[in-house]
Amino acid sequence: MSALHVDVRVEVPGFGVDASFSVGPGITVLSGPSGSGKSLTLAAVAGTLRPVRGVIRVDDVVFADVEHGVHLRSQDRRLGVVYQHAALLDHRSPRDNVALAVRDDDMATRRAVALELLGRVGAGALASAKTRSLSGGERQRVALARAIAGNPRMLLLDEPFSSLDAPSRAELRTLLKVLVVEHQLIALVVTHDQADVDALADRVVVYEPGRTVSASE
Repeated sequence: MSALHVDVRVEVPGFGVDASFSVGPGITVLSGPSGSGKSLTLAAVAGTLRPVRGVIRVDDVVFADVEHGVHLRSQDRRLGVVYQHAALLDHRSPRDNVALAVRDDDMATRRAVALELLGRVGAGALASAKTRSLSGGERQRVALARAIAGNPRMLLLDEPFSSLDAPSRAELRTLLKVLVVEHQLIALVVTHDQADVDALADRVVVYEPGRTVSASE
């Protein structure tokens, strides 16, 4: 069974965070007040920010090892990422947004996989819609399909539901939990919303400004 190990210090001008935890498949929520370092930790796991010390690895795949000068490129980490705002390509259809993430050289195969995944997240009818016309909840469904399209090692989600209305949030929390179980994924979710913690978390890593303070099932 896969496991993620994080033991790093990450810094940006004026702020740093020490994060240390190990987690397996399921949803781990990084919880705490805004500005406590949750998103910095997620950025280090994603590879968009280099830690100043420590190690990040999934099983025997080392994402970062500062002492030995290892920093695996983001695109080589096989991650699915969902942000607060879906960051879709508005000039592409929902189907093509997902197809671009599929790990196959044949575009026909990519599009077929994309249609299947859109159906899986309840967005099959939106495959050829104008992406810019989608609602917030619809965009996040497409973003979830895109996140799992590349057969990722893990999912990283940064406040993924914070801009949605309550019914959409509830539906997408349930969908995320189902997808994580189906694909046996490690998922890290950044949130400061206690309702997300209560609904999603298999385990919680609690942050205070600048450090993690606990990890619990």
